Amino acid sequence: PAGKTKTIVVDLENKLPANATKLRLSMAFEIHWNRIALLEKTSMPDTHEEHASSTDLHWHGYGAFEDLPNHLPLTPKYSDTTHAPNWRITPSGWVTRYGTVNKLIAAKDNQLAIIAAGDELTLDFDAASLPPQTVNTVRHYFLFTSGWDKDADFHVAQGWTVEPLPWHGMNYQVYGRERRPKLNDDWIKKYNTRWIGPRTFQKIRKLTKTK
Repeated sequence: PAGKTKTIVVDLENKLPANATKLRLSMAFEIHWNRIALLEKTSMPDTHEEHASSTDLHWHGYGAFEDLPNHLPLTPKYSDTTHAPNWRITPSGWVTRYGTVNKLIAAKDNQLAIIAAGDELTLDFDAASLPPQTVNTVRHYFLFTSGWDKDADFHVAQGWTVEPLPWHGMNYQVYGRERRPKLNDDWIKKYNTRWIGPRTFQKIRKLTKTK
């Protein structure tokens, strides 16, 4: 699983032995499950795809953590932030400059909005373009994302740098050792113009104290 508290759906159709009555989950991570359920597929409701009408990548800050028991995952507070990270190492490198990033997130391709720790990406959607909601119906919204998460954990390959950048179709087992294919990477020079690293955060803290 990727990330912390979330619901993960796995499609098991045509992937289990005939007449299977038991499932066994095994993994190399410490995962705390609070609920596992088997569901049967039903007819799909009406769905409509809507792209973000406007985007804004900007600084937000590092959220302070909720005071929770040790067996629960770290949960940051959105409205309680600081300019100093809560960890020792943050990956250094070139990331996406602040501002509009519509073109980077418009499609599932190898263009990435590289969001650094402490950043926030705000998305606005124009609900007026959706069809009118009929009586006795419920409308749900799902955010579809496709991307990668990287931190500076000791077990993460090259976790101290932003690069090498991933791409769809890469071999995740040899990350960092596989040669990047010939792709249209013009977006890298255009958008990845913001450097982050230890000195960046020292400068932020210094400016904060000055103010």
